[in-house]
Amino acid sequence: MNDTSPLIAVDGGATSTRVRLLEPATGRVLGEGSAGPSSLTLGVDQAWRNISAAVAVAADGLPLRAPRLFCGLAGGRSPTRRAEFHRTDPLGCAEIVVATDGYASLLGALAGAPGAVLAIGTGVAAFALDAGGGVRSASAWGFAVGDEGGGAWLGRRAVTCLTQWLDGRITTPSPLWDSLGAAIGDEFDAIQVWLAAAGATQFATLAPLVIDAARGGDAFALSLLDDATAELVRAVQAVAPDGPVALLGGLAPTFAPRFPLDLRARLIEPRGTALDGAALMARDGWREALAPLPPEEPRHDSP
Repeated sequence: MNDTSPLIAVDGGATSTRVRLLEPATGRVLGEGSAGPSSLTLGVDQAWRNISAAVAVAADGLPLRAPRLFCGLAGGRSPTRRAEFHRTDPLGCAEIVVATDGYASLLGALAGAPGAVLAIGTGVAAFALDAGGGVRSASAWGFAVGDEGGGAWLGRRAVTCLTQWLDGRITTPSPLWDSLGAAIGDEFDAIQVWLAAAGATQFATLAPLVIDAARGGDAFALSLLDDATAELVRAVQAVAPDGPVALLGGLAPTFAPRFPLDLRARLIEPRGTALDGAALMARDGWREALAPLPPEEPRHDSP
């Protein structure tokens, strides 16, 4: 391995990709860049396109011969996706390490110390690191079956309520129906066209409509936020019934005030982000064996 190969930290989710270029000897930040989503659940080819675009911005003309890539990627638990990601590398990397974006968030938020994180964005991931280095996780199963309480889940629940309003199963008027109808259509054919092209990212764009309606006192929107809050609390309790919890993600400020008092008392300010966690992996020279990948339980031996 070339010790002078540049280090690239990657935080890739269903909404965006952020990268940081680091000097190998010192860990000094050489540049940062961003691009569209690079969740492996949205396809490995798309992930590489957006990672490559963000890397180009971060490098800004710097030579990138045989870079070493340390990634926290949504969908990174899948061995099949990881294998395809390695196989289709367009950057000519000397090394590629892939962990989940939730694990990278855990490391970044706590700077590698024990505790838990709850990341609430398009999806949801709860991760906890114990004093012995063991990691537990909850949620983060993907939009199709999980990520309860996240933006995509919230948007999908809202669309379900809209369809029930349109066909008479819900009879109570709500401002939410108007805002959703303006966004995706208010009759069968238009909604079907929207649904045909919609994935987690598109559903997540509807979450702000629910949040805005709830701020205005809308009963349906408030009930959706109540359901989301309950799911988020369950995720935290599953991995860390006690100890510090850092909240991450764009929806964290929406839900923090809604948590029960005992959980609010445990909340701490995150010390960093998932990108900081990926950078920590890069600086410490973490390897695939240390990434949180089943069936082995991951370990963290760095301070």
